[in-house]
Amino acid sequence: MVQYYLRHYFNPDFDYLNLKPGGDSGSTDVYSLGYVQNVIAGQVLAEILPLESARPGYDTRFVIDKAVFPMGGNTRVDPRYPNYLLASAKGYVFYLNGKITVKTLLNVRQDVSFQTGNIFFVGDMAVHGSVRAGFSVQGNNVRIMGMVEGGVVRARRDLLVEGGVRGGAGKHSKVDAGDKLMTPFLESVEARARGNMVIEKTCLYSTIYAGSNLVVRDKLYGGIVNAYGSVYVGGQLGNKASLATKVYLGYDPLSIRQLEKIDKIIAQLSQTITHLNAIAGHLAPETNDASRKLQAMRLQRRQLINRRDELWSRLAQDESYMQNCRLLCQGTVYPGVEISIGRAFMVVDKIYKCTLFRLVDNEIISEPMQPAQTSTKR
Repeated sequence: MVQYYLRHYFNPDFDYLNLKPGGDSGSTDVYSLGYVQNVIAGQVLAEILPLESARPGYDTRFVIDKAVFPMGGNTRVDPRYPNYLLASAKGYVFYLNGKITVKTLLNVRQDVSFQTGNIFFVGDMAVHGSVRAGFSVQGNNVRIMGMVEGGVVRARRDLLVEGGVRGGAGKHSKVDAGDKLMTPFLESVEARARGNMVIEKTCLYSTIYAGSNLVVRDKLYGGIVNAYGSVYVGGQLGNKASLATKVYLGYDPLSIRQLEKIDKIIAQLSQTITHLNAIAGHLAPETNDASRKLQAMRLQRRQLINRRDELWSRLAQDESYMQNCRLLCQGTVYPGVEISIGRAFMVVDKIYKCTLFRLVDNEIISEPMQPAQTSTKR
């Protein structure tokens, strides 16, 4: 009787409840446990071949009498090469009731912690607990039912954190959404969204990059907001202690963040160049290691300065759009709040109630809000 062998291109014995540091690689990284076996559409999952073609020491469990795949959901036979089984969707692969199956939604039914390690998933993900300090999660659409406290979450599309985001002891939390970001509160974190960002309660001591509009239903103070569109605050902007609160509107926040990084690198290079200049500044560029390093750093700094100038030039092209930007506060704006719309700048020097700030003739003006102006739709 002819027999066949089912060769797997994933680990058929994978058990997410019995993980080890480094996953299958065998490293000792306790943050990388290989929680999920990712696959993309079209990826080969298994192959049927004649038993005599199987490698020595083959697993006898996968000797079969018929050349038929144990096909489960989201799998298909390759029409051109029928001895291969493919994934028909992106997700994670495993055996379910004896069938090779691909699931497109990953449910993590616990905290992301030392039990799971960091989790990278190609599809949509729901974490039924919290993301603990030092751990990271990345997926397509991501829903965190608990908190993010000292952790990092990146969503290629929408991100929902139902329990709020807090920086933890080291203030290391970062949340990043490719489109919308929604959460009850942000405290001492860096938050980025290429679309709208909605904070249902408070936004405190945080750095915000909103690619469209920002809505904070209650209080916003103690941080920096960069928004391409408009900002709406329902309750309070700034506080009685005049805590530094800065709102920048009209520039692409992702470009602003890139400029901040470039400025930081330029400052570090300049410091090193000053030191090397004292040692080898009088020497020809090819004299020794110090003079060669000095020459390379000068070139690198010049390239970064040119890159910074290009970015600012591109940002300046948005200045006609800035007439549409608004800062709206339904409650109280306290003195000390700094507002920038494009190149225009204003420091709030008195208490404002129910006020709209906008750009007129390259100056920021304030005016009473009308009921219809509470929306930030563009």
